[in-house]
Amino acid sequence: MRHAVWIGVVAVLVNGGSALAQDKKPVVVAKLEGHRGGVSALAFNPKVSVVATGSGNGVVRLWEAKTGELLTRMDAQKPTGARINQLGFAADGTLLSASSRNAVVVWDIVPPKKDTTVPPGKEPFVGRANPIVFEDGQGTDTAKIGIVTGDGKRAYFSTAEGVRITVSSRTFAPRLGADTSDDLKGGFTPWAVTAISDPDSALVALYGSVKATDKTESPAVAFVGLGDAKVVGKGTVRAPVAGRPVSIAFAPDGKWLVACNGEDVMYWRVPGSQVVEGDPKILPNSSAYAATAGPKGLIAFASIPEVGKKAKVTITDVSSVQPKVVAVYSTNMDRISTLAFSPDGTLLAVGNDTEGIVELWNLEKK
Repeated sequence: MRHAVWIGVVAVLVNGGSALAQDKKPVVVAKLEGHRGGVSALAFNPKVSVVATGSGNGVVRLWEAKTGELLTRMDAQKPTGARINQLGFAADGTLLSASSRNAVVVWDIVPPKKDTTVPPGKEPFVGRANPIVFEDGQGTDTAKIGIVTGDGKRAYFSTAEGVRITVSSRTFAPRLGADTSDDLKGGFTPWAVTAISDPDSALVALYGSVKATDKTESPAVAFVGLGDAKVVGKGTVRAPVAGRPVSIAFAPDGKWLVACNGEDVMYWRVPGSQVVEGDPKILPNSSAYAATAGPKGLIAFASIPEVGKKAKVTITDVSSVQPKVVAVYSTNMDRISTLAFSPDGTLLAVGNDTEGIVELWNLEKK
């Protein structure tokens, strides 16, 4: 059984009316080192000060987000060695999902019973030695991708069935209902997936391609988990750029959805009903290699790698009528492949896909 240190619930709230100041250099509060094969996926636990990182060789690690202390390492894939393409936590922080072309797996991460003999903040948490495998195919499958839902009751995944792709869901206990296999069948190939961080919602968004005719496909975003599956943005969602990462992310506060094709940043406002409709807005002059959504309408994106130049990260506020650049940070990284905001927006995790390092930036300090 794997053990680590359970960090108590810590929330550093952003002061009302405060804003991120523009800065030439980020304030790096911790460097997470040790991954091989580059860092390909990031996710903050929504309830505790923990960040999950996934690498190009199929290893997932959990770190204390304020100190950078390594908490535990988990080998996700069967067989190991496949690049992690997605990480996600349930809204209560007790389930962690990871996916690659080999498998989609979920760990049960639960705080222990109170032990008065252990100092506060040093209680262990447990990641099951044998993760809950809910979709594990033979060999490799470039279409396999998945994530646990915000309500923690099920996980959605995609897999190839002959010449078509099926997006299905599986529950974690019989009492929660039957598995489903008719959510998106045969007409949608996902490239990236995200779940809204809402303990009462099973909403999942998939960025991919929908079959327009028998011979052509068009980029689009699909939604499952709120009744009938729905596809939006067909014809206006941008196609992926070859050789660059594609991503989609709900903001931690659930009010925005952001997708990136390796060049363009697309975003939607998410209404209270969570029924996302219409075409996306395109962030002007983004030139983004990777992007993510933060709270309060913030979007962070990393610049496209250029020969002889280091990457930059731009943070933009899209909550007003016109997008406004809040800060531009220079880095020492050649290529930033993934980013993630902490739930309160005070930290930004920045993944380096060439050296296997994650930097944690404090966005409140100038």
